[in-house]
Amino acid sequence: MKKHIPNSITLLNLCSGIIAIIVAMKNNFELAAIMVIIASLFDFCDGLVARLLHVKSDIGKELDSLSDVVSFGVAPAIIMYQLYFHVGTFTLNKLSINIAVLLFPMLYACFAALRLAKFNIDTRQTENFRGLPTPGAAFVLISLPFFPTFEYSLILINTIIITLCYLMISNIPLFSLKFKNLKLKENIFRYILLFISIILVALLKFKAIPFIIFVYIVLSIIEIYFKKLNTKNV
Repeated sequence: MKKHIPNSITLLNLCSGIIAIIVAMKNNFELAAIMVIIASLFDFCDGLVARLLHVKSDIGKELDSLSDVVSFGVAPAIIMYQLYFHVGTFTLNKLSINIAVLLFPMLYACFAALRLAKFNIDTRQTENFRGLPTPGAAFVLISLPFFPTFEYSLILINTIIITLCYLMISNIPLFSLKFKNLKLKENIFRYILLFISIILVALLKFKAIPFIIFVYIVLSIIEIYFKKLNTKNV
């Protein structure tokens, strides 16, 4: 019975992603963003519960990836699609315009799926990440509707999407956010990220997310540098 508990949590991740898509189509960006964040919490919990219960299955792994495609691939893509019509001067009754506007969100969804497939077969990502995880990329996109429209253009949005697509499938090493223990020395960069994140969220709320992801990437690069430096000095 207990082996089904993680899978049930994974399905809650999927359901959250579906709800995010539905409300995004109604231009309720705040609720859509909240549902994607809730999906990420379920995504975190299913793995945690599986480890605590000492249950692991191939179907659970596949179900997790399929749910993530919806919650962190399709849902953010739909949010972006809807956002285009808030920023641009498009008319929904023109099929050619709809297809053109759908191109970049669809590109993001495809790269998110590619990222998840790559993650499943990459044995190097058991402890740390190679490339930006899909929840991180999704968080950046769901935060964009909360910036005033005059602060960005369609060109900037497309540039952000292309950058995220590259980061997801890149080989840039990023440290895992999981704490194995609470020792400061072993988790110094995680604590720094947590501290900065709390301050940014308190000040900027949803708009803090892109800056948090940027800090995360920079801290990971710094950590890699110090590790290489320590290796040379040994």
